[in-house]
Amino acid sequence: MRPVRVEEAEVVAHWLRLEPDASDDPSALSRADALDALLTANPGAAAFVWQVRPATWYRLRLPRERFGRLRVIEGPEELGWHALSPDGTVLGAARRIEEGTTRLPDSSTIDVDLVERLADDLARGEALPAVVATTRRGCAPTHVVDGNHRATATGLHLLRTGAYEPLEAYLGVGANPVLAPIRERLCGAARRLLDGDSIQ
Repeated sequence: MRPVRVEEAEVVAHWLRLEPDASDDPSALSRADALDALLTANPGAAAFVWQVRPATWYRLRLPRERFGRLRVIEGPEELGWHALSPDGTVLGAARRIEEGTTRLPDSSTIDVDLVERLADDLARGEALPAVVATTRRGCAPTHVVDGNHRATATGLHLLRTGAYEPLEAYLGVGANPVLAPIRERLCGAARRLLDGDSIQ
C-alpha cells in the first residue's frame, strides 16, 4: 500500500472507534465533537494529535526497515512503555516480552498478555487495526501514539516467526519548527534583560 493522504477526521474516527470508553459513534459526530470525544476518552495519548499540528496525515503500511525504527509512545524513562522498552523502540518492547524479562509496576497499563494474544492472532493470519503514529519532517523519530499493544504484538510475531506482517498505520507528519523556538529564545533573553526576570 502506497501512502495515501487522509483527513485528520478519518484518523480521529478510527482512533475513537477503538477506544473502550468512547460512547459515541464517531460517524455521527462533527469533526470538533469527535476530537473532543477522543480527548475525553484518552486525554494523554490524544494530546499528540495537537502536538504535531499542523500535520499531514497518511494511511500506509510500514516497511520492515521503518518498523525496526518505530518507537513507543513518548514518555518518561523507566515508566510506561519505556519501562518495557529501555531503548524506546517497539522491537525493544517485543524483545523483553519474548525473553520473559518484563518487570512492570502493578499500576502499569501495559497488558503483556494482550500483546501475546495479539501476536497469536497474527500467527493465525488475522489482521490488526491500524496504529496511529506521529513524526516530524526530516530525520525525526516516529512514535506510536495509539496502538502500542498492536505494534508490539507485530514485533513479537516477527521475533517468533521471522515473518513481518506489514503494520498498517495512520501517520501524522508535522512540520519541524525552526523559527518559533528561535523567536521564543530571543523573546526570553529580551525579557531577562528588560524585566530582570532570571527564571526564563
